[in-house]
Amino acid sequence: MLVAIIILAILLAVSAFYCWKLRNQNNEITLKNESDIKIKNQEIKELNAKIKNLETENNKYDNSVSELKQVIENHKFKMVEMLKHLLALQKTILPEKNYIKSIFPDFFVLDQPGDTAGGDFYKFYHKGDFTLVACGNTGISGVNGLIKGILNVVFLTEILERNDIAKISSGQILDMLRSKYAHLTERNENYRVNEDIPVNFTVCIINQKEKYLQYAGAYGSMCLLRKSYPGTSRKEIDVHEFRGDRMNFAVSYGRRKNYATEQIELVKDDKIYLKTDGFANQRGGNGNRFGDSYLRQMFMKHANEPMLDQMHSYKQEFANWKGNNTKANDILVIGLALKVKNAEKPIQFTTDFEDEFIENQDVNPDENFENEIQED
Repeated sequence: MLVAIIILAILLAVSAFYCWKLRNQNNEITLKNESDIKIKNQEIKELNAKIKNLETENNKYDNSVSELKQVIENHKFKMVEMLKHLLALQKTILPEKNYIKSIFPDFFVLDQPGDTAGGDFYKFYHKGDFTLVACGNTGISGVNGLIKGILNVVFLTEILERNDIAKISSGQILDMLRSKYAHLTERNENYRVNEDIPVNFTVCIINQKEKYLQYAGAYGSMCLLRKSYPGTSRKEIDVHEFRGDRMNFAVSYGRRKNYATEQIELVKDDKIYLKTDGFANQRGGNGNRFGDSYLRQMFMKHANEPMLDQMHSYKQEFANWKGNNTKANDILVIGLALKVKNAEKPIQFTTDFEDEFIENQDVNPDENFENEIQED
């Protein structure tokens, strides 16, 4: 009996020990789980805080993006408005069709900017028996080209207002224009002459009554188309290209040479074409430039057509040549059919003109667009 009691006591003791040990293990597990839960809760809390911060930052970013978009839209609106005003200004200072037609009934002006706005420009001015026709380019398209083109027309207008067109030559006008650029450079050291000057400039003064034309160019060219047999019904055409001085407006102010003027006697049915370099520089599907030679051939091919018909032909020729290529540059071509009577004496095609013309003339050269196509 005693043995049984001892065994039972031992069993109870062992059972109590294992119960105690199990309870301690459960307590340890519970404490560990509670600690892990606290850690996880803390991590979740920190993660929620980060998420909240990210949401706050994202809201700030969204607000910044919205503000930036608004700023961009405002600037875009201002730029568009400025461009509209500049195009309106350009349209105001460029000659109207009726004004040109009153001087040259048969004419065209093919003016196609390479961008929304372009740097090509032209000027017509008529007084008495004299008509000035000038054109040029600034070498760049877009707003900068448009502004510089307007500046050139303003300069040219000021020169014509301050001088008698009957007493100045085409070359002197180019001298005066270059002087204005030089004065502009002197007043602004940051104005980079070599890049901001016109790439080419052509000036013609025409006296249809006296049957002569004065031409001067600063890398600017003019083509004259003349019947091979003036005064007859034969339609053969000769083309003469005048290239002017290969002398840019950037020639040093202190050592520059005056621009030369050529005087050309005119005959009946003469036509002249002033152009910038955009047409000739256009590359076609074969990668080649249109070129001045092909352009002269095109003038001769359509020479007996009315000027407006010629313009439409040139537009089609240009489109065919360009194909899928982008337009390389601004396009400007001016065609004029001159009104002169038959010559009463043999024609001397060009003369040495400058020295005789400027003698005793009181002139000091250093004195102080959406796309427009002229059609009926």
